[in-house]
Amino acid sequence: MKIGKKLIISMLALTLGTMLLTYAGLYAIITGLRENIQKLYENIRADAEQTIEEGLYSQDSNSLGVLADMQIEVTDSRLRIVSDAVRQSAEYAEKLYASPAEYSDSSFSPVHLAEAPDTLSARYMFSAGIEETDELHEELKLISNMEELFAPIMKYNSRLLDNLYVGTASGIFYQYTDNNVFLENYVVTQRHWYTNSTSSPDEIMWKETEIDSYGRPCITASLAVKDPEGNLVAVVAADVNFEQMMSNVIGSGLGETGTTFVLGATRDLVAYSSFMKDVNEHNGLYNTFEDHFADPESVLKKIDACAFGDGEAFQAELDGKEIYMTARVIPSTGWLLCTAINAEEVTEPIGKVTAQSDQLFADARTEMTAEFKALILNAILAIVAIALTVAVIEYFISRTISKPIIKLTDTVKNTGEGDFDKKSDIDTRDEIGDLARGFNKMQDDLKLYTENLKSVTAEKERISAELNVATQIQADMLPRIFPAFPQKKEIDLFASMTPAKEVGGDFYDFFLIDDDHLALVIADVSGKGVPAALFMVISKTLIKNRAMRGGSPAQILADVNQQLCEGNDADMFVTCWLGICDLSTGVMTAASAGHEFPAVCGSDRHFELLKDKHGFVLAGMEKSRYRDYEIQIERGGSIFVYTDGVPEAMNVNSEMFGTGRMLESLNRNPDKKTDVFIREVSSAVKEFTGEAPQFDDMTMVGMTWYGKERGEA
Repeated sequence: MKIGKKLIISMLALTLGTMLLTYAGLYAIITGLRENIQKLYENIRADAEQTIEEGLYSQDSNSLGVLADMQIEVTDSRLRIVSDAVRQSAEYAEKLYASPAEYSDSSFSPVHLAEAPDTLSARYMFSAGIEETDELHEELKLISNMEELFAPIMKYNSRLLDNLYVGTASGIFYQYTDNNVFLENYVVTQRHWYTNSTSSPDEIMWKETEIDSYGRPCITASLAVKDPEGNLVAVVAADVNFEQMMSNVIGSGLGETGTTFVLGATRDLVAYSSFMKDVNEHNGLYNTFEDHFADPESVLKKIDACAFGDGEAFQAELDGKEIYMTARVIPSTGWLLCTAINAEEVTEPIGKVTAQSDQLFADARTEMTAEFKALILNAILAIVAIALTVAVIEYFISRTISKPIIKLTDTVKNTGEGDFDKKSDIDTRDEIGDLARGFNKMQDDLKLYTENLKSVTAEKERISAELNVATQIQADMLPRIFPAFPQKKEIDLFASMTPAKEVGGDFYDFFLIDDDHLALVIADVSGKGVPAALFMVISKTLIKNRAMRGGSPAQILADVNQQLCEGNDADMFVTCWLGICDLSTGVMTAASAGHEFPAVCGSDRHFELLKDKHGFVLAGMEKSRYRDYEIQIERGGSIFVYTDGVPEAMNVNSEMFGTGRMLESLNRNPDKKTDVFIREVSSAVKEFTGEAPQFDDMTMVGMTWYGKERGEA
């Protein structure tokens, strides 16, 4: 072979070999780039799925908690109304038995149940087998005075209560209702509501759901009535309008699959989403907790841990489906309210986002593969076409293809490490340039996504900051500088408030009406959070403004009640205790609107509860009347008032602190100054509750009176 031919063949082989090696290296670089992009996408996809899943779970967990709290507030408020109605009725019945002569001229005349109309009215019947005597009819005439209290209670709570009734030990059944079903074999003293209260005569007893004598699902609250000698003479009870009350709770679930159910003290189902359907189909209670959960014992433990522990949502299996669930305690009854949502509904958005991102990446990968194939084909054609000028072409190709791909690879690595600002400067008009521009756009999208996350986080921090400001504003509204009146040496005042949330509904106040009269106020608004705080501001302002115009505590509370009832569409109410102390004599004139009993320390230096006469809560009913009473504070004696957050504070075992432990704390050293014994009560509550969360605001006010002589000295 001629040398020239060999040279041509050698140069051609060298050129082709060089080109093949060059393009082989280029192919390896492109393949590596594709793998890096694939890994980057998989990492971003996994992080996005985790972030979205955690965000959705957190959001739905919070939503479940908020919904449960709202349902608890509605349910507990309604059950407390029932409890208050029963307690007031029982107290009135005790008055009747204590002073029958005062009520002997009653004008109330109930009709027999067998003749009663289908309208809201009083009616009666005697237990089967009871002999009707003159004494029995006299007792019926006395009991008929209950209509004076039953009528307004049923008028304002007809959507909540089915009926109010009282059964006597002598066999009288007196009822205020619109149900005229007459049961011939009815025996009062054998009914569950009567026997429950006779076993625990000093507390309101709740009977969980059952089918009553009229064939209706029913929840009943009852309380025993005693005569002046302490003998049980009657039981007052009220039936809750079960279907109306439960529809407000069970009917409000989260999302499309949300559901709610209520468990009783024995962890039986009180109500659930298909409760009324079961009652109608089976003519009685049918489903049990075990019918809905595959592992009921484990689920009950989780429910108790959630309700009495951290309140965090948990996963379980309900009717064969995975759910997220949370639980809360209904304070009035100790029952549990559980709210749940299907896990599929929570995670459904993740699947949609993943499918969309997979489709977008598949389209991009298909387009990228087509561009890679075109690039390889062009390279092969270029090898054949420019074989004689391969050195120049090789250099050009290496400069125009290899270098941009290496740059793009470096950019991909930087992006994978979190640097979204360092972009590729490749500006060629070929497929590599398109790929580089597409990747730059992906960097911008990722950066925007990150900034959006930061914006959401900042918004949450802003809301938290506003709540902190609201907390400070509320705290600033309450007098916190002690001693409050340095010039008044005859008294020593101290108060404290610990809200259960950022802002609370409790409040206290004390102010001089004139130079010789000091007003003390403590109150508890229904509910918690921002709505309760707003109602607290209105109530506090109205009470102080009205008190400064003069009048007795009963007159002040009556006027403030009228103002609060106007436009009270939110159905909120306030318990309040108001006392006005004559600083020269130590005589405290006070009135109570459904508030806790005050504790008074006399000359024996021993605190005891003063069981005063309660009026109805403020904003609960128009034209409510209140009763003044006097407390003579001995020289050096003290008075201590508080909200229900103190005695009802609960530990991890669901035990309440109680007024007994409160009095024990006050009496450890009754000679201590006012601020000291208040702090000792607060410390005792914290020591008792331990790690248990605070469910209610805790407010205390104390005053010690030393007499005018000390003030003049």
